Amino acid sequence: MFKQTLFILSLMIIVSVTGCNLPNSPEISPDIIASQVANLLTTTPALDAPIDIPSEVPTITTQFTPETILPIETVTPTQEPSLTPTTLPQGIPTGSPNWLDSFDDGTRFGINPEGYDDGQTKIIVSDGSLTMTSISAIGWRGWRLTSQKPANYYLQASFQTNDCAGSDQYGLVVQSPDFDSGFGYYFGLTCDGRYAFQKWEDIGLSNLQGWMNDQNIIAGSNQKNTIGILKSGNQYNLYINNIPIVTIDDDKFSAPGYFGPYIAGVNTPNFSFQLDEISYWNLQ
Repeated sequence: MFKQTLFILSLMIIVSVTGCNLPNSPEISPDIIASQVANLLTTTPALDAPIDIPSEVPTITTQFTPETILPIETVTPTQEPSLTPTTLPQGIPTGSPNWLDSFDDGTRFGINPEGYDDGQTKIIVSDGSLTMTSISAIGWRGWRLTSQKPANYYLQASFQTNDCAGSDQYGLVVQSPDFDSGFGYYFGLTCDGRYAFQKWEDIGLSNLQGWMNDQNIIAGSNQKNTIGILKSGNQYNLYINNIPIVTIDDDKFSAPGYFGPYIAGVNTPNFSFQLDEISYWNLQ
């Protein structure tokens, strides 16, 4: 069983609970954020067994039970859903974004100059990028949220991986309804070139799409991938390196929610990435 770490962030008082807390800072920016982690540890498979990203189903007691590890998907779907609905804004927006963080400092994600470290996830902002590290290769998922809550948007982020392998995972979480539950949608890539769009809700973590191989992902260590999410109503259009991949409909988290990056090391201790820029455009 795996215990879930919770904490609650207010505008004036930061209260820490076991495991994960926001670093102390003399000034709190208008973009109040929170960082959460959840233990996705599963039974370790045999070394020659195929693995997928571990996930779990929380019980009503807020603990987790391991699920069966599924084989890695090896076939890309022959036909991808098209981005043709007439009510959906077409393509990637141009012009200046409505919100942009190029990480000149860590204020918009609440990272002070000393950085953040809860023993499983480490975050530091320096030299114009946010570096996020998954300390133990046990599938522990750590994320960081900003207080921005756009309604319909195109959200984009550029990730530069360091040493990684296999199912080491990184990406964006969007539509989070709060800072403490971990609920929302997760658009992630793996080091070996797969992607998924997952939903984490009160009944568990499920795949809405994936894990699927995609030729548009630049796989391997020390590679850069840009991922984007175009949300219009209850539709989510996923982009990898500016190429539309798939359209997904889901109405679980329809209200505006928080967003931010996440990481989960599965094969590589101290797996990390640099996030150089994250931005969004408001859509009608």
